[in-house]
Amino acid sequence: MNDKLKFPKFYLYHMAKVQQFYLDVLNIPEKLFRFRELGPEERAFYNKIHFDIELDLETLGSFKEVGGVHYRTDHDLGGHQLGSGEKLEVTIDEEGKVKKFIPHVLELSFGIDRNLWALLDIFYKEEKERTLFSFPSKLTPLDAAVFPLVNKDKIPDFSEKIFSDLFKEGFTVFYDDSGSIGRRYRRQDEIGTKICVTVDFDSLKNNDLTIRDRDSMKQIRLKIKDLIQTLNTLIKEEKELNNFGKYI
Repeated sequence: MNDKLKFPKFYLYHMAKVQQFYLDVLNIPEKLFRFRELGPEERAFYNKIHFDIELDLETLGSFKEVGGVHYRTDHDLGGHQLGSGEKLEVTIDEEGKVKKFIPHVLELSFGIDRNLWALLDIFYKEEKERTLFSFPSKLTPLDAAVFPLVNKDKIPDFSEKIFSDLFKEGFTVFYDDSGSIGRRYRRQDEIGTKICVTVDFDSLKNNDLTIRDRDSMKQIRLKIKDLIQTLNTLIKEEKELNNFGKYI
């Protein structure tokens, strides 16, 4: 940053919120994120301050712009006022002092395609045994997938009941009973589903099931009565699976 320039508090506030969004919501690693200030020769003539948001993307070879924070001053309304001949000032009273001014504009600009590409670049991996899309659970198209281990001995009925209960609670869930359990896990890993729920023979006896984490591929046994609360916590707080039971 240019230390000689005094950045307005509202501008710094929005820069902080943008950074919080990328690091805490999108889970972008801090080392891959930066702001880059554009000088007078680079920025648009109407921008007094202009910082680009850049991410270091392996597929594109370097840091690339995915958005920007632009302080446009009163250029927009000032131009409209000049062209229309109508006053576009606002009046405020601060402790008995009346002030008139033309409102200034802070513009936040983000490219949807660029940011989607960034998520693919950072979180999509082709490993030896599987393809993994490990983006944040808050962004996954599916909250969970439900599998019957086999299609016999009341396990499908039990599994469908679990699926139905989750759906009624507002979860976006997918039911898959085709192919081996390993193939079903791989299909969900590829599209980014964070949690897979498997119903097996022990589920019928013990009213529990297996919960599998996408990234680590580790599993725990969990009582069915605790499933909804556990899924909510895993999705919203992104906690490790072993907070809810021992790995098996």
